[in-house]
Parts: sequence; structure tokens; C-alpha cells
Amino acid sequence: MFIKGGQKMCFFTTFTIIMIAVLFIFLDIAKRNTAFLLYRVLLRAGLITFISIVGFFLFTVIVFIWRTTAPPLPEITYGEFPFSLEYEIDEERILIEDTVIAEFIGSFRGNVTTQPRRSWSIKLLNNSGELKAFHYEFLIIESEDVTITLSSGSAGYFMNDGGSKPQLTVRDRIAGFMHFSHYDLEEARKILAEYGITLINWEYAPPIRNFFNDYY
Repeated sequence: MFIKGGQKMCFFTTFTIIMIAVLFIFLDIAKRNTAFLLYRVLLRAGLITFISIVGFFLFTVIVFIWRTTAPPLPEITYGEFPFSLEYEIDEERILIEDTVIAEFIGSFRGNVTTQPRRSWSIKLLNNSGELKAFHYEFLIIESEDVTITLSSGSAGYFMNDGGSKPQLTVRDRIAGFMHFSHYDLEEARKILAEYGITLINWEYAPPIRNFFNDYY
């Protein structure tokens, strides 16, 4: 036998009224101490919930304030750093040289999703190379299976504020997948020799010793 929509509504309404009536009857016949105990339990649960909500709110505010405090400012805000790389390939000498110009942009507060940071601009005196996210790249060799580039290093590195140092990047394809390897000055000669390149000279200015204060 099937119950139609109107009959279903009537059934659930009647059932709800009966359950409410039973609840009132139960509360009416409950002993005083039981009712008082229930009141205390509910009161404690409410207090714990309230304290938890307030605590979580305060914790969130403190973390937000901490994360949105701008980092200290640098004492030195501008620098120029010359570099050069000379190598020989197929009996041809090639010289890459330029000057990294690093300049302070500003110190920025973070937010819920980003960390506070100091921001630096980078450019090259002779506008050579290809600008990437935080550095310039210079192509040394490129083939179907391997690409070798020189990275100028980031402005933050030269200004003593962290970041990537000058390095060689080798991108080679192995079993259909591209692999990336990074090499510094000490490893460059050996790595380039493996690809038929003779490193003649590689020099770059060292990073400065900078200090960071709350005020200029």
C-alpha cells in the first residue's frame, strides 16, 4: 500500500506533534536534580564553546598582524655588479659580459596568503640577456636534447637579501623527460667540458654586506 503526498505530510506532522508532547511530558516528570544537572552541562558546554570561539578569533588576529608586518628596510638600496663569462666552443671564443643593477623597490606587508617581503628590481646595464622572474638568462648552447644557460643571479642575492646566485643551468632530456641541474662556479668547468665547451673565465662581483633597520 502506498501513501500519497498529502498523507505523508499529515503523518509526519502528527509524528512531530507526538514527539514534542512526549518531550514535554518527560521534562515535566524529570526530577529537579536531573534538570539542574542538565542545565549545568549545557552551561559548561556553552562556556567552552564561547571561549573556543573567542580564542580562535584572537589567535587569527595575532597571526594576521604578525604576517602583515613589513620587514625592516635595507641601509643600502642600490648596487651595480659586473660579471663576465668567456668560453670556447667549436674553436670560437664567446664573451658574455654585463652589469647587474639592483635597486630597492619597497618593503611590503603580507596578507593571509603571502609572506611579508622586501622587493628588488633587477636590470642589466647593456640590456643583454633574457629577463626571467628574478634574474637574467644567457644562452650558451641549445640543441634538441640539451640547453645550457647562464643565470645572472637575482638582485636580492647581490644586495644580501637572499635569492639565487649566478649559476649554470643544464636542461637535458632523458627518457623523454626534461631534467634541470644547476651548477656554481666551482663545478662549471667540468660540466661544460662534458658538452665540448671550454670555460676560459667566469667572474662576477660578490654580494654586498647589507644591514636592515626599521627606519632609514
